Amino acid sequence: MMRKMPALLLLPLLLAACDGMPRDAGGTSERISRTGTMRVIVLPATPDAAPALALLGRYAAAHGATLARVEAHGEHALHMLEEGDVDAVVGHFAKASPWKTEIALSKPLTHGEPDDADTPVLRIARRNGENALVLATDRMVAEARR
Repeated sequence: MMRKMPALLLLPLLLAACDGMPRDAGGTSERISRTGTMRVIVLPATPDAAPALALLGRYAAAHGATLARVEAHGEHALHMLEEGDVDAVVGHFAKASPWKTEIALSKPLTHGEPDDADTPVLRIARRNGENALVLATDRMVAEARR
């Protein structure tokens, strides 16, 4: 019993350390709240971006912010996302995208997941490690699909 006592005394400290989880490793959600701006790229040839923009607009509004569109395309847009120069990229991405290990792709916004993992569908790309943003927007995507 004596060996378990120190662990029991540390339990409240460990639980307190988990307050506010999940968090963004790069502070994206906090920056959005602080600056009042969520920076988003819509890739060219994404005429059906409206549902993703509406969802991100709700996320931004919940943080006292508005969306600011940033112009970029292709690989450059995803590099900007990786570097934290933008907060999200909206476009058509395949589940098997070569970027899937570098960015966090949402589930499809307007259709179910295609049987073919190489078929691009409307998704939101977010930076890996921005767990609060990823979790919140994933929940919003799931709610929108119900």
